[in-house]
Formats: sequence, structure tokens, C-alpha cells
Amino acid sequence: MPKQRRIAPKTPSKPSTTTPNGPSPSTPPPFIPAPSTLEPFLKTLSAHHIYILSLDNHHRDFKRRIFAVPLLLNIFLTILILYRLQYAIPTYISILVAALGYETSMKIDVKHLDAMTKLGLGGERALMFLGDFLLMRFVGMWPWGFFLGFKGEASPVGWRRWVRFRDVEVVVRRSRRWDVALFTDITKEDGGEAVRGGVKEEWLVEGKEGKVWKERVEPAVERGWVRGKTSYLMMDKSWDLFFTGMLKAHALIDEGLMEVESFGTAVLVHSEVLGWLIWEVSREHDDGDGNENEGTKKLQLVKDKLTKMGKENLFFRWIEVVQSETSQPGAFTVEKQKKAVGKIREEFEEKGVDFDAFWMDIDGGIESMPGLEITG
Repeated sequence: MPKQRRIAPKTPSKPSTTTPNGPSPSTPPPFIPAPSTLEPFLKTLSAHHIYILSLDNHHRDFKRRIFAVPLLLNIFLTILILYRLQYAIPTYISILVAALGYETSMKIDVKHLDAMTKLGLGGERALMFLGDFLLMRFVGMWPWGFFLGFKGEASPVGWRRWVRFRDVEVVVRRSRRWDVALFTDITKEDGGEAVRGGVKEEWLVEGKEGKVWKERVEPAVERGWVRGKTSYLMMDKSWDLFFTGMLKAHALIDEGLMEVESFGTAVLVHSEVLGWLIWEVSREHDDGDGNENEGTKKLQLVKDKLTKMGKENLFFRWIEVVQSETSQPGAFTVEKQKKAVGKIREEFEEKGVDFDAFWMDIDGGIESMPGLEITG
């Protein structure tokens, strides 16, 4: 495991009990002070972002296929850029040498060319400069970030190289630039580094009633959404994957310093007054109606049953079908649920498994399985 670069100044994981003006306020719900078991991981995080933790339980073969798509795309872009550089570098060198007054193939004979010809050559080169700039500045950044990362942070390739593909993986998402307005003004640390100290208290007090919470946070931690998507499909306009944090989390687990269960679905924010706070979403779901635990038991029962039949791949194919249908635009309606069940039925029949007979032993049938709870 390579040494990870520290992303931000160390922040306290335990809430403060006093402030310059007196006792600190109580922790606003649904947050509570982050448990001490998370302290080794919290040192990896900076104080000026919101983080979402969750566990990705999809089969490693499925994760491998999902990751292959951006991998192949970025390999193609890298080849495209290298191919362009093969021709661009000699051309630019020739133009530079000509500009210095030497004879090259790119030198323009301004004395013997008419104005329109010189204008055409100038426009042609201007378009070439602009095209190459756009290619390197925008398209070139994709493979650069994918293979090497930005600003010392881990890259997707670095994450997969060290974590590889596991049946249970820690997912760490980090808020994008929309979060700037939620944090306190920039301050100067002793070392001169400009940082934001923590989330504004008014946002914490608003809690679930706030607009940002309803539009950004709650949709990102919805139980069916988190359970239905593998990590690389969770990136959107509001949240990005924090690969450095994911590497650190697995390093702590591998070293025996933390348990994988500590990374259940949760939201982390840092307050200057209260320290690191956590909303334990998974615990709230479990305490609510028990469906999470019951759903997990049913999933394991189905997997074990198919494994005994020598049809374990059918289980993972079923998960892929649900993943594909839930990732489609729009809500996962009853019609879409029934469509997914129909596809699963076809998969069972193709593998020679009696679909109706199989589900007779499962309480509630396939309609009661996680992600397929048909309600109408």
C-alpha cells in the first residue's frame, strides 16, 4: 500500500465542549458526534466538504465489467492524444524555428504571397493552435486524471490497482463545488494554507428541512438508490468519488484498525464548534422498519439456494438486471419493477430453473426482494 498524501490539516474528531462565548450548542439532529472508531479515517478528510459513506456489495465480476468501460475509453483517448502529439510536436518545433528566422518547411514567404493566401495560412494555423489547445486542455485532462489523479489525490486506476475488486467495498463520496456556500469563510492556518474551517451552523440547524438537504443529500443516501448502484455509477453533478479516502478506508480495514461495518451508509460533516458529526443513515433505516436486515437475509438465502443448485452466476445476473433497471432515468415505477421481474424470469428459464417453484420457498416471493418491492 503506497503512502497516502494528507489532504487537509488534521481536524478534531471529538466535539468541543466550549466556545469563546460559552458552552457549545447541542448537536442538531439528525447528526450525532462521530464515534471514536472512525477517528483513524477522519484524519484523511478535509473540513470543507460533505462526505457520504456506504458499502458496495455487488459482485466483483460486475464491478470489473463496469470499470472496464471508462478504462477502455481513457485508453482510447490516450492513444488519440499520443497520435496527435506525434505530428504536432515536429510541426510546432518547425514553426518556432521559422519564427527565429531559419529556413523550415513551415516558414511563410511573405514577400511573394498575396494577402488572401497569407490570411488563409494564418487562419489555418490559428485553428490548429485552438484545436490542439482544446484537445489537451479538456480531453487530455480525462485520461490524466483517470490514470494519475489531480493535486496529489489518488486516481481511479490507483484505487483499483491497490484495492482491486472485492465483494464488499467501501465507497466514499465527496460533495462537488456546490458546497462552497455551506462553509465558513476562508481562514489562514499557521502554515499559511487557506482552508475553510467547517460547515455553517445554520445549515446544520436547518437539517432535513433545508433545500440543500432535500435536493442534494437525501436523494444520494436513499436506500434503494445506494443499494442498486455500484460505486463507479454513483458519480453525478452533486457528488464525486473520493478515491484517496477509499484507499485509506481499505488500508485501515486490511491493517485491522477498523471494521468494514463501520462504513455503513452515513453522512459526515465537520463543524468548527462541534467537530466531526455523522448522520448514521443505515442505522436509522434499520431502526425504522427492519427492512434492511430482512432484505439482506433474503438476498443471502437466494444466493445460497442458487449456489447449491450450481447456478450462482444466475444470482449475480439478477443483481445486474436490477442495477440496470434502477439506473434508468426517472423513478423506479411499478411498471419498471414488473419489467425487471420479467427479465429475471427469462434468465431463470434460460438456465433451466423453474422460476415459480424457486420462489415458493421465499417468503413474499421475488416481489418482496430488495429493490423489487412492488407496491401496486
